[in-house]
Amino acid sequence: MMSDLTSTGSSLDVITNSPIFGVFITLAAFKIGQQCYRVSGNNPLFQPMIVGLLCLVGVVITLDLSFEQYFSTAQPLHLMLGPVTVALAIPLYENFKRIRAMLLPILMTIVFGSLCTVSIAVVIAWGLGVSETTLLSLTTKSITTPIAMAVTSQIGGAPALAAMFVIFTGIIGVILGPYILDKTKVTNKEIRGITIGICAHAIGTARALEDDRETGAFSALAMGLTGLITAFTLPLLVLFVYS
Repeated sequence: MMSDLTSTGSSLDVITNSPIFGVFITLAAFKIGQQCYRVSGNNPLFQPMIVGLLCLVGVVITLDLSFEQYFSTAQPLHLMLGPVTVALAIPLYENFKRIRAMLLPILMTIVFGSLCTVSIAVVIAWGLGVSETTLLSLTTKSITTPIAMAVTSQIGGAPALAAMFVIFTGIIGVILGPYILDKTKVTNKEIRGITIGICAHAIGTARALEDDRETGAFSALAMGLTGLITAFTLPLLVLFVYS
């Protein structure tokens, strides 16, 4: 009996330490999320990201894996984050003429919108007395994960914590964003796309692309410019504040 248990444990260790184990369970969890989303009639509470994340957390806890163990076997997916984000330039190219014609108001909206979203979150967190590390990690909540982790590491925050804030922000944004826009009767594709891109970055952009490529294009633009502006200005701002 003991030998059987030992054999089972050894086999499980071999599987969980496989170089592609993290990739497999991540893709499987997301596929389950997609199925649940379809079955629910595209209910925003059953977004693939939400259901997939819950499934993934369940597997990691059940198998008693550390984050480092999981992440080390999911590295191929992590490395693909950058190229996949760059691929969002395709719908931007398709709508280049419209974007160029509206570039100045778009830039002003993105700068003001991203500043407001970050400022409100930071002020609330500061009022609640969170630690400096948490506060710094929170400043990158509205940009996509690869940029957020890199910038957070540069300014002295915790990249893992920043990634969590990014995911949480995206999930809340993708649930509430389209609902609020629908209730307030905002139908303009440019406005919807920019709003979702600022508030829900890549997760919101993926959702916007499901509805309409034009909305997705403006969401991708807002997400990219928000990340670019944050990456350049945030380290300088932190240096100025803490100098």
